[in-house]
Amino acid sequence: MPKMLSNRHTAPLLRMTFVALIASLPSCHLFVKPPEKAAAIPPSPGTKSAVSTPSVAQRFIPSVSRLEFQIDSSVSTGTIDLALDHDSLAPRRSVCECPLKGSITATLQTSESGVRTLTLEKVELVTAGEGKLEFAWSPIIGTVRMLIPEGLLKISNKSPDPVMQLGEGGEFSHPGYTFQVNGTGQVETTGLVLRKKIGDTETDLAIEETEPVTLAGTLRREERRWRLDLPGTVMKDSFEIDEEGTALNLIFTGNIASFEK
Repeated sequence: MPKMLSNRHTAPLLRMTFVALIASLPSCHLFVKPPEKAAAIPPSPGTKSAVSTPSVAQRFIPSVSRLEFQIDSSVSTGTIDLALDHDSLAPRRSVCECPLKGSITATLQTSESGVRTLTLEKVELVTAGEGKLEFAWSPIIGTVRMLIPEGLLKISNKSPDPVMQLGEGGEFSHPGYTFQVNGTGQVETTGLVLRKKIGDTETDLAIEETEPVTLAGTLRREERRWRLDLPGTVMKDSFEIDEEGTALNLIFTGNIASFEK
């Protein structure tokens, strides 16, 4: 019995001691739920870092290359478009096409910043086939036939050497470019009127300087060598073929493909 009384008095005493211990703890005690950590907010895609890596300008090794090109006669053509205009006759027009041959000399320059320029120093084109043109009227008036023998029509550059900047794909364009044309054509006529007015003769097709045109093309690497293309290069002018004012209006269009020698 004395032992049970001792336990009965001891239990309340332990409870009072435990309550006093709990009360003595700080306000942020064990039973308070700890605050949640703030969720990390990912940076906005449009927000750039305050620290940026400085850009480094790419440098190139300056170079100058002299290029010699051979005209590819298998794909290069010249279209001769002639209009014959006489005061007393209705105008007539004739067109023919013949292959071209020749060469082009150029200089390719690359600066330290990577800018490339092309200078055409020499352009020499020659017809590699016959050119045949015909202007027909009535049987009484007659017909004019012109033959331009192979190799007799020559075209060369007349403009001072222009420095043309190349685009990323090697394209270039230069306005105000002129050419010089040399050559002759053999003229044969039929009909009462034309045989009397013109007859059979040789016509000078020389043009000291053609009308200015825009020279455009591309320079690119192909199979480890340079290729220079001048598509749709137009040269035109007008000149008289007799004392009566008979005029020939010439439009020569060259489609030129050339490869580095």
